[in-house]
Amino acid sequence: MRPTDTSNFPPTEITKRRVRRVKANGRERARMHGLNHALDNLREYIPITTQHQKLSKIETLRLARNYIDALQRMLQTNEQPSPLEYAHTLANGLSQTTTNMLANLLQVQPRQLLPPSHFDMFSHHSLPLHPSHAPSSFSSTSPTSSCSPPQYYYSPNQPSAAPVQNSCDLTQYQQMFQQNQQSHHHFGYSP
Repeated sequence: MRPTDTSNFPPTEITKRRVRRVKANGRERARMHGLNHALDNLREYIPITTQHQKLSKIETLRLARNYIDALQRMLQTNEQPSPLEYAHTLANGLSQTTTNMLANLLQVQPRQLLPPSHFDMFSHHSLPLHPSHAPSSFSSTSPTSSCSPPQYYYSPNQPSAAPVQNSCDLTQYQQMFQQNQQSHHHFGYSP
């Protein structure tokens, strides 16, 4: 914002404007501190933590959205995806740098996570489709006995990639999911 020419204003008006500007700057600074604190808290619960590399605000939000989507699919299908399927879901819409970090963390080849338009650059072989282009979601054939979040993103080199959560049985996760859905509908949110 360009400074206003204050030569035509009386001194009291100039002082009032400065005070208002200082207060507005303080409110904006406090708002940004609150937002940054909330994003730091969110970063603790996504598969890539600050231990790896601090993600940008938008990458943090996109990865959190994808992580929630992956967990929701596991609850709905009662199946745990393969590491490649899980990586595809998490990498949807993320930058190449973040996608490479996910590939490394999940121990899959980064080029397997490229969208179909990039396949021709590397190989003429048929590679799996990105989930946004695939006809179905997770195709794992064996359901899991519990629906705890996938544990294979805990690399031996990065044992604290994300907080380890206690396993819950399927009914507990379904109840939590239903309560979450009800609260979203109660407050007017739509998935």
